[in-house]
Amino acid sequence: MAACRLLEQLADEDAVLALRENAAAVPEGGALLLVEQVEGADGIELDTEAALHHLRLKAAFGSGVRTEGDFERIAALAGLRVAARRDIGWDHRLWELAPAR
Repeated sequence: MAACRLLEQLADEDAVLALRENAAAVPEGGALLLVEQVEGADGIELDTEAALHHLRLKAAFGSGVRTEGDFERIAALAGLRVAARRDIGWDHRLWELAPAR
């Protein structure tokens, strides 16, 4: 199962719920693939456009561009663990999330 920019417009509590619901649909041995913009991805701090995007998300939804630690905390609260991650460019990261069980 895969999702792209699923969490950016969701506050943390709603992001946890969305991940939990998606994880419930993952078959045994499967994984949830998630692509999200991440603060500090590619080893680069937010540029001007990314910073403005962060402020818009923060003001409108209470979310903002999250850090790697934010994503790992949200995944753990949803009962998931990070099986793998890699930067894919333009401040985005691909996360492979698996059930923590």
